[in-house]
Amino acid sequence: AADQWVTGDFKAKLDRKEAIAMLWLKDGMTLRNTLKDAHHHIMLANHPDCGCSPYIASKINEAKELLDKTEITLV
Repeated sequence: AADQWVTGDFKAKLDRKEAIAMLWLKDGMTLRNTLKDAHHHIMLANHPDCGCSPYIASKINEAKELLDKTEITLV
């Protein structure tokens, strides 16, 4: 439902909390497998080749890269 979506503008510099929210990740999930799956599903719905915003797609990719390089488990 729409009330579960994150609302508002993006922060000037993406942080871990915003990246987690953008990819619909939750506390306690193992990052590696869940991150890959979450990114894939969100990009399917927001890819520029499907008429979606290139800016949104770039922010989704930025969120994945930020979380991917931190190599942490969400707690």
